[in-house]
Amino acid sequence: MRLLEDVHAVDKRATRILTLAMDASHTRIPLGRLDVVQRATALGQIDAAWVKGWETPEDWLYPQMQEVLTTWTRLNGPQHLVYRIVGEPWAPRSHALRELLARNGVPFEFVAADTATGQELIRQHSVDVGRLPALIHHDGTVLHDPTGDEVAGSHGIATRPSRTDYDLVVVGAGPAGLAAAVFAASEGLRTLVLESHAIGGQAGTSSMIRNYLGFVRGISGGELAHRAWEQALLLGAEFAFAHPASGVSRHERGVDLHLEGGLTVSSRAAILATGVSYRSLGLAALDRLAGVGVFYGAAGVEAAALTSLPVAVVGGANSAGQTALHLAKYASQVNLLIRGTSLASGMSQYLIDQIKATGNISVRLGTRLVDAEGVVRLEGVVIEETSSRERTRLPLSGLFVMIGAEPHTAWMTGLQRDERGFILTDRDVVRNSATTDRPPLPFETSLPGVFAVGDVRRGSVKRVAGAVGEGSVAVGSVHEYLSLDGR
Repeated sequence: MRLLEDVHAVDKRATRILTLAMDASHTRIPLGRLDVVQRATALGQIDAAWVKGWETPEDWLYPQMQEVLTTWTRLNGPQHLVYRIVGEPWAPRSHALRELLARNGVPFEFVAADTATGQELIRQHSVDVGRLPALIHHDGTVLHDPTGDEVAGSHGIATRPSRTDYDLVVVGAGPAGLAAAVFAASEGLRTLVLESHAIGGQAGTSSMIRNYLGFVRGISGGELAHRAWEQALLLGAEFAFAHPASGVSRHERGVDLHLEGGLTVSSRAAILATGVSYRSLGLAALDRLAGVGVFYGAAGVEAAALTSLPVAVVGGANSAGQTALHLAKYASQVNLLIRGTSLASGMSQYLIDQIKATGNISVRLGTRLVDAEGVVRLEGVVIEETSSRERTRLPLSGLFVMIGAEPHTAWMTGLQRDERGFILTDRDVVRNSATTDRPPLPFETSLPGVFAVGDVRRGSVKRVAGAVGEGSVAVGSVHEYLSLDGR
């Protein structure tokens, strides 16, 4: 086991597989050595485990080997590049463009404009250096500092619905929205999904989800989201990207979704699955350095660029723990800054065990961040011990802020929300006889025919599996609503 553990000291890209002899149980996991596999997995010492001595390798070995090789190739191997981005490495727009492509699973390469390769690309494609970053498509087309709408159009992605009326419109393509789309489309509803930024929502940025049902070796949030997206597409759901929803209202036949740009889509019912966004610390110094060393959310895009550099993660929930572990594969040191006095209050035990076993992660409890330093990009932060008020400067090249989230629901006028902006549903809704004479259905909001699922709903369980469950169950409520009064 020590050998497998030490492998990452030599090459962090290596996949470590523990093979064990098949025991008397003749199961895929040797029950007699289950404690060994559990501990090695929990401590992050291995990436996979399987038995040897199989009689049918086509069933017991080859599929698992293919899965491991596919995962490794996707993360480390050469890929067909759809785009090359030429820009300044620490420019906020360069970061935004990298994040947009990465979160949507589009293969790309970033090239700094001041490198030899960058200069050659600028010359070959007549790039206007005054309008960086430039997005160079594999066919030679160049987009200068493109908007999300322009990127989607370049990639052949629909940015407008193909029609104006649907049975169901789902707003948001995170786990809850994708689950709703899969079940609604599979049950024959004409379904449209509206997404303004990226498939997968916040869950799509998770480097590894190990406690999702059925994925023994875990799965990245991005991979899970794109599998669900493909599944929904094949079942008949339609997706439209880049135009955010700006309003929702009712009419005699159902619901209108108003989009930025003046477009309106009508449907018989709607599911709001817009999720939440990470909260800011409210420090002017951090806001000034956003995108140039300070990032809100997970580290999937920037981790490799921070190889051998010191970084920090602010937050104590599962997403912060996953980010810290992902960064530890690249960074020289990861500081996990937590205001509370215990990891256990907000983080799953399997993550706590892995963090404790990772040598280059330092957990700083009872700590808050009070200032940031840097002119062009982040150079360090100042932290304060909450008990002693003692302050310490940490030199950093990257800071990832993950301190909880808030919903962006101000555009949802007419819907009842709590004091924090989360949407009220079913039993929490204050009934209005002028709107309807029946109690709300499960997941239904104060606006009849409009449902809310996932993190945007008050009382939701902030877990991927919970969001998937809500999205799929809410489709049953949609069917019940549509059956009322012959709708």
